[in-house]
Amino acid sequence: MHEFDSVGAGALSVCAVVVTYNRKALLCECMSALMRQTRRLDAVWLIDNASQDETPDELLRQGFIDTLPPSDLTSPYEIIKVNEGSGTTLHYIRMNSNTGGTGGYYEGIVRAYESGFHWIWTMDDDVEPKLHALETLLSYCHLGECIQATRVYPDGQVFEDNKYIDLATGRQRALNDAVFAKYETFSSKNFVSFEGLVISRNVIREIGYPDRRFYCWCDDFAYGLMASLYTNIIMVKEGLIIKKLKPAGNKMLLGRKSLRLRDNELYYMVRNQFIIFEYLKKIGTFSSLAYLSLTATVLRMAIGTIVYERSPGKLYLLFKGFIDGLFKRYNNSPA
Repeated sequence: MHEFDSVGAGALSVCAVVVTYNRKALLCECMSALMRQTRRLDAVWLIDNASQDETPDELLRQGFIDTLPPSDLTSPYEIIKVNEGSGTTLHYIRMNSNTGGTGGYYEGIVRAYESGFHWIWTMDDDVEPKLHALETLLSYCHLGECIQATRVYPDGQVFEDNKYIDLATGRQRALNDAVFAKYETFSSKNFVSFEGLVISRNVIREIGYPDRRFYCWCDDFAYGLMASLYTNIIMVKEGLIIKKLKPAGNKMLLGRKSLRLRDNELYYMVRNQFIIFEYLKKIGTFSSLAYLSLTATVLRMAIGTIVYERSPGKLYLLFKGFIDGLFKRYNNSPA
């Protein structure tokens, strides 16, 4: 029996982990929404990945913190303040270097878990939870211990996320034929997004912390894949998370959408597929066809880069990501 199986969700401690980098205005909108949740948060761990846009100054102006961190950090620096309106304790962690989104979630989840919180709610700085979001998500905790919120853009368009990971190749596929898809309010899948995920400490105890090798991109896929071995991953269909930044419009190429990614995203998306393959091998479902599938995807993306981007730099990063992943050079940077 899990340590809180017999306790209602309302009686359990809940904190949020927010990771930010150079988005001070969007971050403050996110923080304001967190402090006004109908289900009050006990704490928020805000991990600032050494932002260069005066994020600490903006947090000070908005009243989230009372003092600024030193400018010459050699290790993470913590500032604690209790929000006067909600009573939520903010732990502002200013990192001494940019550890990527994955490093930020690692830092925050480790701190929250070691502080004993029962539920941890993760999100990026460019999302804003609706005020009843946490209360609604926790109402599904009897179905599983990973609860995912659906994201919507400000114009009302739903972020396409109703998919699952093919355990042989690591590719995402539509969830339409899955048995849980028939329910009106939720579905189930085998991966998560750190944008709006509520996860219990029981699952963290089983699967550990996010894998920092990812740096960014695909880290939440792998985390959800491992979590799905221990619990149902519930995807609440109501759009509870507003995703502020909408990606550039995708183009159709060879009958499929061609993703429009920034340089670093292109590199990490390809490189990190090889880390996903390691997870599939670990659970015994990997098929060597995954290499062929990824090669075909990279070639299609290369054509898309040539046709739409006309960027030799992006083409270089695409193939560098493939080579670095193939030879397990996970400490390399895109440059």
